[in-house]
Amino acid sequence: MKAIILAGGQSVRFGQPKAFASIQGELFYQRLIHTLEATNMFNEILISSNAQHASRFEGARVVVDSDAHRDKGPLAGIYSVMQQDDADLYFVISVDTPVVTQKAISHLYQFMVSNLIESQLDIAGFASEGYPIPTIAFYHRNVMPIIASVLDSDDLSMKHVYQQVSAQWLDVETIDSPKQWYRNVNYPSDLEKLENELAE
Repeated sequence: MKAIILAGGQSVRFGQPKAFASIQGELFYQRLIHTLEATNMFNEILISSNAQHASRFEGARVVVDSDAHRDKGPLAGIYSVMQQDDADLYFVISVDTPVVTQKAISHLYQFMVSNLIESQLDIAGFASEGYPIPTIAFYHRNVMPIIASVLDSDDLSMKHVYQQVSAQWLDVETIDSPKQWYRNVNYPSDLEKLENELAE
């Protein structure tokens, strides 16, 4: 089992690549690597990024999106890693969710395992207020053909993948952690608010 940190976005709203923004003195991607390593669950941590920033990452193997799917969002990142790797199961996390916790990841894994035999799950992820969060989720490589078909379409929404496969979602409220653990950072103001909450 491996982990994928999705770090290939353009970060237009944020104004700079989010992977290299810092929170509590750590770069986003480095904080995620440390969290993932601390779970002792993953054989390898991979970073999905673009060619422009690939050389800036340290401490993990970087996979650049294939030319055919360049700039096609998180699905392209997941697919490109699966194309270039051979694991059956991947935990996917967006780099702009820097304060995800070890507890959340391990609980999601337990949730997936408990539902796996009965449901033959392809995706197990979190949901907030009934809305899936497909960028904090486990993906089985069985989803590759579905992702490929979506990447070939004009609508790259991740829902077109998880609505076509066996997926289960764990409510974020079941995790006994500070609420901000699943919050993603889109704007500098989001980061400022998150920093202030963590300091309290």
